[in-house]
This record gives sequence, structure tokens and C-alpha cells, in this order.
Amino acid sequence: MMKLYIAINKLLQIIISFFTNSWVAITKGMLLYVPIFIFIMGYFLVLGVGKWFDILFISVLGIIGFVTSYIIIRIILLMVKKIPYTFIYITVGLLTAIYMVGLYLGPYFRYLAYMVLLLGAIIGFTISILRIKNISVLWKVSTVLFTITIHAIVIGIVITPGERGEWNVELIGDPPNLVNPAETGQYTIQYFTYGSGNDNRRDEFGDNVTYETSTVNISPVTVTPKGINSFYRKWYWGFELNSAPLNGRVWMPKEGDGPHPLVLIVHGNHNMVEHSDRGYSYLGELLASKGYIAVSVDQNFLNSSKFGHIGWDNAGRAWLLLKHLEQWAKWNVQMDHDLYRKVDMNNIALIGHSRGGEAVSIAAVLNELERFPNNARVKMDFDFSIRALIGLSPGEGRFNPGDEPISLENINYLTIQGSHDTDHTSYHGIKTFNRVTFTENYDGFKSSIYIYGGNHGQFNKDWIVDRSPPYSWFINRSALLSPEMQQHITKFYVTAFLEASLKEKDEYRELFSNKEISSAWVPTDPLRIQFEDSDFQAIATFEEDVDVTTVTVPNGKIDGRSLRVWREVGLTLRNGDLQHNRAVKLGWLKSSSRYIINVPEDISNTFTDQTVLRFDAVHAHESRYTFRGLPIDEQYRQKSIPIKVSMKPKGIHQYDARIEKTIHIEPTFTSDLYRWDWRNEKIGTNYEHILQTYEIPISYLQEEFPNIAFDSIHEIVFSLNETDSGLIILDNIGFAEKAH
Repeated sequence: MMKLYIAINKLLQIIISFFTNSWVAITKGMLLYVPIFIFIMGYFLVLGVGKWFDILFISVLGIIGFVTSYIIIRIILLMVKKIPYTFIYITVGLLTAIYMVGLYLGPYFRYLAYMVLLLGAIIGFTISILRIKNISVLWKVSTVLFTITIHAIVIGIVITPGERGEWNVELIGDPPNLVNPAETGQYTIQYFTYGSGNDNRRDEFGDNVTYETSTVNISPVTVTPKGINSFYRKWYWGFELNSAPLNGRVWMPKEGDGPHPLVLIVHGNHNMVEHSDRGYSYLGELLASKGYIAVSVDQNFLNSSKFGHIGWDNAGRAWLLLKHLEQWAKWNVQMDHDLYRKVDMNNIALIGHSRGGEAVSIAAVLNELERFPNNARVKMDFDFSIRALIGLSPGEGRFNPGDEPISLENINYLTIQGSHDTDHTSYHGIKTFNRVTFTENYDGFKSSIYIYGGNHGQFNKDWIVDRSPPYSWFINRSALLSPEMQQHITKFYVTAFLEASLKEKDEYRELFSNKEISSAWVPTDPLRIQFEDSDFQAIATFEEDVDVTTVTVPNGKIDGRSLRVWREVGLTLRNGDLQHNRAVKLGWLKSSSRYIINVPEDISNTFTDQTVLRFDAVHAHESRYTFRGLPIDEQYRQKSIPIKVSMKPKGIHQYDARIEKTIHIEPTFTSDLYRWDWRNEKIGTNYEHILQTYEIPISYLQEEFPNIAFDSIHEIVFSLNETDSGLIILDNIGFAEKAH
């Protein structure tokens, strides 16, 4: 050690000696080159006055910068000379320690650590003041009070929970004539695990597995990690990606011969050493009690570590899900196996959270392909009957098969997102939702549920917080729903969706098309639910062109009267990304404002007493009023705003009150993710315009016109005359048969 010290000291002496003898020449070289370079580059600036001015301007700018920094550095060095070297060494050392630890604990650790460093300096300063005898008591008391105040401010920054949201979570009304989807079902549950039997970290996938499975080679559909990332993973897990296990936790009915629908649940990305697959027991237990086989799939070995990620990890997650289905298919036909004929392989659903939410959509795409699109050497032959997908705060675009965004056809799709998600701060799932389509003869539906006050982690019982401390200390925690409430809402809609999708209980579709019928079971005020089924006949989706007077179908037309704002826009997310959906924005200042859509006869000729008018809408965020120069009535600030909607038959005056229905358009609540505006502004806006679906049965006309011919309806009129001013977003206007 002494020899090393002597060698390093000798090397430093050589470097210092060289620099001492050479610094003047080095300085002259820099002073020669840089001014000439700046002078030459001034020639390429074009300010419009003349080339002489361009060069002069750049030269003067450089001189100002040089002189200013020279003076500042000289002052700092003069000050440093008066400071004890030990103080400088320790301070720089602590700053370096904070920076290096922050590489792993993140910038929020640094913010707090710098404050802690300052607090330490202040407390030391205070102690030194108290030790000086000739300082007055007043100064000492003032210093102590100052120190206490600063400490209180910092502690307050950490423990203050933030501000509550404007929504309420009260249950109202009477329950519908349905079985509550969130209630425990009739089946007794059995729980077991399957896996490799060789897991070094978890006994449930090691010696305690009920059924052993073979490993699979996942490396062809992922990018194998290198260096310390690879070494650390192999050390921790005891295997590499070419021998990945098929591990799963199973909840299924104990009694009954089956077959039962199969539901795979896959977690998202998290620190791989904090295992995530246990966090969906609340879903698994409920689904099993209702007659499903629910499997929480272990993919923790594909998650991130403190030493890096796995490339194409979402492709790996998707492919691995299909390999799990392959394993279940084998058990289902193996006559001597306990699971023989227990599984209904014609009714499969995939549920994914976070990156797992994107993975289930990728799996649905790969399921229909013969070769892996991003590495065609990999052959695939899955072709399972996947009928439903659910994405809980899903990702978007981490892996695009064939470098194309995921588009889904003829598959039921549900996505759920929390407004206060500080991991996926924008609603990525709505993009996938907007790219789900149905062909003419397919009987399916899709739905989007936005939960005000929901976060990212509470979908998983083991995660709960989106980010660990110190990040979580900065989050607007007061606005969050309780974990129990968020999980209750999730259980309710996930189960209802599966009942409708896999068991063909179509009556549960109405929970998505008309959210208010669920208000006795779940709080509906924080929810924005969009719904569309394959039966929907769109008249105006605003996707067809940029002409604001045209509709989506032939022989239709749009007219607007006395509108302050009338424009078709691409809806955006919090971060400014497009939702992949266009809508019309309508603003008014006059009571005579109207928005009128002509209904083509070939559509009205199909109307029956079961037909409903369906449209999506939302009250624009209050900040958009200011942007559009519209006043906002205080009673409608972050509140529903009323409008009147009418379906006008021929021969009836458009102002006839008997054909009008008052609809309260739900507000866009402010959703501050963090407790400070400066942090929220870095993310984007403090709101997202997420639409709500509304339905009006056309049979309401029979109340005043018992003999009405429904095919006489030729106009849809949105009368914007209930308030002095307003601003709403409207989309997907059309007709469908009532969901039931």
C-alpha cells in the first residue's frame, strides 16, 4: 500500500511540474484559437443588418462571457483561499457522495440530500453561535428559532400530503337487477403453484410446486443483457434467459368438473428483487370463486434491476404468456393429469398491469403469426382462442411488432388508468383502445375506464405506492383513493368485463355503457367510462377529413349556430402526445348556440324501440376557458355542465321542449400528480381530456308522441342554452342497440 501511495504521489508531482512549466504556453494557445474560431463563426450568423454587425455582435458576446466568468472565478478563488482546506475536502466529498448515491436512488434523493446537507451546516452554525460568550441572548435565541423554522419547513415538505381532489366517492342509488360482480362467487377456491422446481429465491416455485414445468428459451425474442447486468441477473436468479422458467400462482374452483375459462394475469416492471406476482391475489381469489381459473404469471426475471434492463422485454413477456397457454393446453389433454379437461381453452383472457398491460396486446398479435416479426428466424404456432384483453395502466410503444403500433381487431378490450399515476403519467391505454376495431359480423365491445384519484401501484397489492421514498414524499397523496377502493373498482369492472366476454352474460355490458346503474356498488363520480360495441353505427367520429361540416357516413351534414368555438381537434394526453382520436370542441356565449347533425335515412330506417343515441363527451378543463377567451361560471368550475339533446322527427319544431333531454356533461377534474406546480409542469398539463359515454334511448319520444315512427328522426340537435357560457368536447356520435 505504501509503494502504491509513493507511486501515485510521484506521478502527481510529475503532472504538477509539467503543468507549472507549461501553463503559460497552453493558455496562449487557447487565447489564440478560440477568439479566431468565434470570429470566423460570426460570419455564419445572419441578423439582417450586415456582415460587419454579425461578426461584431458575436465577438462582443464572446468578450462579455469571457470577462464575466474571469471576474467571477477570480472572486471565488480569492474566497476559497480563506476557507480551511479540511472544510473544502469534506464538503466536496459529501457532495460527491450524494451525487454517486443519487445515481441509484434518483434525483429526488439528491434534492433532499442537499437540503439535509444544508440543515447540517445550519445546525453546526447554530451550535457555534451558542458557544460564543460575547454574543447577546437575543442573537442566540433568534438563531435557534431560525434553525427550528428551517427544520420545520423541510420536514413539512416531506410529510405534507397535498390537496384533495374535487370528486366524491359516495355510493348512491339502488342496485340494478344483477349479481354484483365484486361479490365473492359460489365456488370454493383451491390455490397452488407450478414452476421449474429449481427456484433459488422462492420455495413456492422451488420444492413446493404442485406441478413441475420445463424451462423455455426466451433469448431469441429479447435482447440478452451484457456485462454486470448479465452477471448480476445470473447470480441472483441462478439461470439465464435461455432457460427461463414457466412459473405461475393458480386460483381455481375446487369443486366441479369444469371446464373453466382461463385468465392469465401478468405483472409489470418493478425492481426484480421485489417480486410482483403475488400482488394480484385479490383478483385471482375473486375470479376463482366465480368459476375461472386465474393464474398470476411470474416474469420477475424480465424486470429491471439496479444494473439495467432487458431489451425487448415486453416481447419476452408476451411470448412467455403464450408459452404458459401452451403448457395449460398440454395439461388439458393429458389424461393422467389432475388438470385434464379442467380448462375451457376456447375462452381465454389475458390481464396485464403496466408493461404487462402492453404485453397482453402484443401477445394477442403474436398469437396469430407464424413468425416473430422482429426476428423472422423464430417460428411460432400458437393460435389460442384469446377472446378478451385487459390492460391496467398499460404501457405503449415499448415494443412494436414489425415497428408498427399495435392494432387489435375482433377482440374484447378493457383498459383502466388512474388519473394520479406517477409512473405512466399519461393514459397510454387510450391509444390502444382507439385502435381496437370490429368487423361487421363480430359481436364484441371495448371500454376505457379512467379513475380520478387512482395511481399506478394500487393495482398491485404489493406495490401500492408508484415510487418508493423519497419519490413518494413529493407525490400529491391526499388526492389518492384508498388502495381498497381502487382495488374494489378494479375487481368490479374486471369481473363484469370477463362475465360479458367469456361467459356471454351480455347484461353486464350495460355497466360500461351506462355507468350510473353501478352507482350503488362503486363510486361513479371519479369514473370516466367510454364504451363502444360492434353494433355501433357511427354518424360522426370526426376522423374522416378536416371539413367541419361533413360526417363519417354518406348523405349526412353538420351545422353549427352561434358558436364561439367550433373546431375539430386531435385530443392529447397530459404529456402532449396524441390520443389517436379526433373530436369536435364546442364553445358558446349565447343561449341560441346549437350543433346540429343530419341523420341519413338509411340509418334512421333501422331504428327500433331498442335503439339508443350514443355519444362521448366531456366538459373541458377550466384552463381551456381562459385559453379560448370564455368566461366560466363559478358554479360549473370542475362541475358537470348541462346541455339539451334532442332527436328531431320530421314535422316537429326544433325548439319543441318535448323532444329535449337534459344531459349533464361530466367535468375534467384537475389532477396534480405532485405537490408543486413546477414539478407538474415538467410532466405536462394538470389534466387529461378523457371522454365519457352517454346513452339516450330513442324510445323517450314515445312519452309525448306514442305513435311516432322512429324512421322519421332526421336530426340530432345539441342545444347549448342551459348556461351563459360553456366549452365541451364531443365525439363518436351515432346509434346502437341498447346494451343488455
